[in-house]
Amino acid sequence: MPRIDDYLASRALAVAHLQREDPKILANRSRAVFEIRQGIAGLILPYFGRPHWISWPAVSVTYLAGEGEVPVQEQILMLHYLETTKGDPLTGQSIDFRQVPSGQFYHAAFVDRAKAPLLKMFGHDLELYRRVAVQMGGELVPLGDIAATYLALPLVPITHVIWRGDAEFEPEGNILFDQSIANHLPTEDIAAISGMSVYRLMGLAYKLKAS
Repeated sequence: MPRIDDYLASRALAVAHLQREDPKILANRSRAVFEIRQGIAGLILPYFGRPHWISWPAVSVTYLAGEGEVPVQEQILMLHYLETTKGDPLTGQSIDFRQVPSGQFYHAAFVDRAKAPLLKMFGHDLELYRRVAVQMGGELVPLGDIAATYLALPLVPITHVIWRGDAEFEPEGNILFDQSIANHLPTEDIAAISGMSVYRLMGLAYKLKAS
Protein backbone atom coordinates (compact mmCIF):
# COMPACT_ATOMS: atom_id res chain seq x y z
CA MET A 1 0.00 0.00 0.00
CA PRO A 2 1.56 3.36 -0.96
CA ARG A 3 2.55 5.68 1.88
CA ILE A 4 1.84 9.41 1.86
CA ASP A 5 5.53 10.01 1.08
CA ASP A 6 5.12 7.91 -2.07
CA TYR A 7 2.13 9.98 -3.15
CA LEU A 8 3.97 13.23 -2.50
CA ALA A 9 6.98 12.03 -4.50
CA SER A 10 4.71 10.98 -7.38
CA ARG A 11 3.01 14.37 -7.38
CA ALA A 12 6.37 16.16 -7.32
CA LEU A 13 7.58 14.20 -10.37
CA ALA A 14 4.40 15.00 -12.29
CA VAL A 15 4.63 18.69 -11.36
CA ALA A 16 8.27 18.89 -12.48
CA HIS A 17 7.37 17.36 -15.84
CA LEU A 18 4.31 19.54 -16.43
CA GLN A 19 6.15 22.73 -15.54
CA ARG A 20 8.07 22.26 -18.78
CA GLU A 21 4.86 22.01 -20.81
CA ASP A 22 2.79 24.77 -22.42
CA PRO A 23 -0.59 24.83 -20.64
CA LYS A 24 -2.32 26.07 -23.81
CA ILE A 25 -1.18 22.96 -25.69
CA LEU A 26 -2.15 20.74 -22.75
CA ALA A 27 -5.61 22.32 -22.64
CA ASN A 28 -6.24 21.43 -26.26
CA ARG A 29 -4.90 17.91 -25.83
CA SER A 30 -6.75 17.12 -22.59
CA ARG A 31 -10.04 18.94 -23.37
CA ALA A 32 -9.43 21.23 -20.39
CA VAL A 33 -10.03 25.00 -20.59
CA PHE A 34 -7.09 27.43 -20.55
CA GLU A 35 -7.71 30.66 -18.63
CA ILE A 36 -5.86 33.50 -17.00
CA ARG A 37 -7.38 34.27 -13.60
CA GLN A 38 -6.13 37.24 -11.60
CA GLY A 39 -2.99 37.30 -13.72
CA ILE A 40 -2.22 33.60 -13.26
CA ALA A 41 -2.40 31.14 -16.15
CA GLY A 42 -3.94 27.75 -15.65
CA LEU A 43 -6.36 25.04 -16.68
CA ILE A 44 -9.90 24.29 -15.59
CA LEU A 45 -10.15 20.51 -15.53
CA PRO A 46 -13.33 18.66 -14.47
CA TYR A 47 -12.84 15.56 -12.34
CA PHE A 48 -16.05 13.55 -11.89
CA GLY A 49 -17.93 16.67 -12.87
CA ARG A 50 -16.31 19.05 -10.37
CA PRO A 51 -14.11 21.76 -11.91
CA HIS A 52 -10.55 22.02 -10.60
CA TRP A 53 -8.03 24.81 -11.13
CA ILE A 54 -4.47 23.82 -12.06
CA SER A 55 -2.23 26.88 -12.04
CA TRP A 56 0.98 27.50 -13.99
CA PRO A 57 3.90 27.56 -13.49
CA ALA A 58 3.33 26.22 -9.94
CA VAL A 59 1.11 23.38 -11.26
CA SER A 60 -0.91 23.34 -8.05
CA VAL A 61 -4.33 21.68 -7.97
CA THR A 62 -7.21 23.34 -6.11
CA TYR A 63 -10.98 23.36 -6.34
CA LEU A 64 -12.25 26.02 -8.71
CA ALA A 65 -14.99 26.83 -6.21
CA GLY A 66 -15.37 25.86 -2.59
CA GLU A 67 -12.95 25.21 0.21
CA GLY A 68 -10.80 22.31 1.29
CA GLU A 69 -7.69 20.59 -0.01
CA VAL A 70 -7.91 18.27 -3.01
CA PRO A 71 -6.81 14.78 -1.86
CA VAL A 72 -3.29 14.08 -3.08
CA GLN A 73 -4.34 10.84 -4.80
CA GLU A 74 -6.87 12.78 -6.88
CA GLN A 75 -4.29 15.46 -7.68
CA ILE A 76 -1.97 12.76 -9.00
CA LEU A 77 -4.68 11.29 -11.22
CA MET A 78 -5.39 14.69 -12.77
CA LEU A 79 -1.71 15.49 -13.27
CA HIS A 80 -0.98 12.06 -14.78
CA TYR A 81 -3.92 12.55 -17.13
CA LEU A 82 -2.42 15.84 -18.32
CA GLU A 83 0.96 14.13 -18.71
CA THR A 84 -0.33 11.07 -20.53
CA THR A 85 -3.27 11.98 -22.73
CA LYS A 86 -2.60 12.25 -26.43
CA GLY A 87 -5.98 13.83 -27.01
CA ASP A 88 -7.25 10.84 -28.98
CA PRO A 89 -11.06 10.94 -29.37
CA LEU A 90 -13.24 8.30 -27.78
CA THR A 91 -13.78 5.23 -29.96
CA GLY A 92 -17.18 4.22 -28.59
CA GLN A 93 -15.83 0.67 -28.15
CA SER A 94 -15.67 -0.76 -24.62
CA ILE A 95 -12.96 -2.88 -23.02
CA ASP A 96 -12.49 -4.22 -19.51
CA PHE A 97 -9.44 -3.90 -17.30
CA ARG A 98 -7.81 -7.12 -18.49
CA GLN A 99 -7.58 -5.62 -21.99
CA VAL A 100 -5.52 -2.57 -21.00
CA PRO A 101 -1.70 -2.87 -21.12
CA SER A 102 -0.51 -5.12 -18.24
CA GLY A 103 -4.13 -5.40 -17.13
CA GLN A 104 -3.79 -9.10 -16.42
CA PHE A 105 -0.86 -8.40 -14.11
CA TYR A 106 -2.77 -5.76 -12.11
CA HIS A 107 -6.15 -7.47 -12.35
CA ALA A 108 -6.22 -8.92 -8.83
CA ALA A 109 -5.46 -5.52 -7.33
CA PHE A 110 -8.08 -3.94 -9.59
CA VAL A 111 -10.72 -6.41 -8.37
CA ASP A 112 -9.84 -5.72 -4.71
CA ARG A 113 -9.78 -1.96 -5.23
CA ALA A 114 -12.83 -1.46 -7.45
CA LYS A 115 -14.92 -4.41 -8.61
CA ALA A 116 -15.31 -6.26 -5.29
CA PRO A 117 -16.36 -3.15 -3.30
CA LEU A 118 -18.85 -2.23 -6.04
CA LEU A 119 -20.54 -5.63 -5.89
CA LYS A 120 -20.42 -5.89 -2.10
CA MET A 121 -22.13 -2.54 -1.66
CA PHE A 122 -24.65 -2.62 -4.48
CA GLY A 123 -24.93 -6.17 -5.84
CA HIS A 124 -28.02 -6.92 -3.76
CA ASP A 125 -29.50 -3.41 -3.84
CA LEU A 126 -29.78 -2.09 -7.38
CA GLU A 127 -32.23 0.62 -6.37
CA LEU A 128 -29.64 2.06 -4.00
CA TYR A 129 -27.14 2.02 -6.85
CA ARG A 130 -29.62 3.79 -9.11
CA ARG A 131 -30.19 6.54 -6.55
CA VAL A 132 -26.52 7.25 -5.91
CA ALA A 133 -25.57 6.94 -9.57
CA VAL A 134 -28.05 9.63 -10.57
CA GLN A 135 -26.99 11.90 -7.70
CA MET A 136 -23.32 11.48 -8.66
CA GLY A 137 -23.97 12.50 -12.27
CA GLY A 138 -23.94 9.02 -13.78
CA GLU A 139 -25.74 8.33 -17.03
CA LEU A 140 -27.79 5.14 -16.81
CA VAL A 141 -27.08 2.83 -19.76
CA PRO A 142 -28.78 -0.43 -20.89
CA LEU A 143 -26.24 -3.03 -19.73
CA GLY A 144 -26.52 -5.81 -17.17
CA ASP A 145 -29.34 -5.42 -14.63
CA ILE A 146 -28.16 -1.86 -14.03
CA ALA A 147 -25.27 0.19 -15.37
CA ALA A 148 -24.11 3.78 -15.38
CA THR A 149 -21.34 5.76 -17.05
CA TYR A 150 -19.38 8.51 -15.29
CA LEU A 151 -17.06 11.01 -16.94
CA ALA A 152 -14.11 10.83 -14.59
CA LEU A 153 -11.99 13.14 -16.77
CA PRO A 154 -12.86 14.72 -20.13
CA LEU A 155 -11.60 11.71 -22.12
CA VAL A 156 -12.03 9.04 -19.44
CA PRO A 157 -15.56 7.59 -19.18
CA ILE A 158 -15.98 4.73 -16.70
CA THR A 159 -18.97 2.38 -16.83
CA HIS A 160 -20.14 0.18 -13.96
CA VAL A 161 -22.19 -2.86 -14.90
CA ILE A 162 -23.99 -4.96 -12.25
CA TRP A 163 -25.97 -8.18 -12.43
CA ARG A 164 -28.14 -8.64 -9.37
CA GLY A 165 -27.30 -11.30 -6.81
CA ASP A 166 -29.94 -13.54 -5.22
CA ALA A 167 -30.21 -16.47 -2.83
CA GLU A 168 -28.65 -18.80 -5.38
CA PHE A 169 -26.10 -16.65 -7.19
CA GLU A 170 -23.61 -14.04 -6.04
CA PRO A 171 -23.84 -10.67 -7.79
CA GLU A 172 -21.61 -10.22 -10.80
CA GLY A 173 -20.39 -7.15 -12.60
CA ASN A 174 -17.68 -5.38 -14.51
CA ILE A 175 -16.10 -1.98 -15.00
CA LEU A 176 -15.63 -0.89 -18.58
CA PHE A 177 -13.56 1.76 -20.33
CA ASP A 178 -13.35 3.26 -23.77
CA GLN A 179 -10.84 1.42 -25.95
CA SER A 180 -8.68 4.57 -25.96
CA ILE A 181 -8.17 4.55 -22.17
CA ALA A 182 -4.45 3.62 -22.30
CA ASN A 183 -3.82 6.77 -24.36
CA HIS A 184 -5.06 8.88 -21.46
CA LEU A 185 -3.86 7.20 -18.25
CA PRO A 186 -1.21 4.68 -17.15
CA THR A 187 -2.54 1.28 -16.14
CA GLU A 188 -2.02 1.78 -12.40
CA ASP A 189 -3.99 5.00 -12.60
CA ILE A 190 -6.81 3.27 -14.50
CA ALA A 191 -7.14 0.94 -11.51
CA ALA A 192 -6.93 3.84 -9.06
CA ILE A 193 -9.55 6.00 -10.77
CA SER A 194 -11.86 2.98 -11.03
CA GLY A 195 -11.62 2.59 -7.28
CA MET A 196 -12.28 6.30 -6.84
CA SER A 197 -15.44 6.00 -8.94
CA VAL A 198 -16.73 3.28 -6.61
CA TYR A 199 -15.72 4.92 -3.32
CA ARG A 200 -17.52 8.14 -4.26
CA LEU A 201 -20.74 6.16 -4.73
CA MET A 202 -20.20 4.19 -1.53
CA GLY A 203 -19.70 7.38 0.46
CA LEU A 204 -23.01 8.77 -0.74
CA ALA A 205 -24.73 5.41 -0.16
CA TYR A 206 -23.62 5.36 3.49
CA LYS A 207 -25.01 8.89 3.94
CA LEU A 208 -28.35 7.88 2.42
CA LYS A 209 -28.57 4.81 4.63
CA ALA A 210 -27.82 6.89 7.72
CA SER A 211 -30.43 9.54 6.95
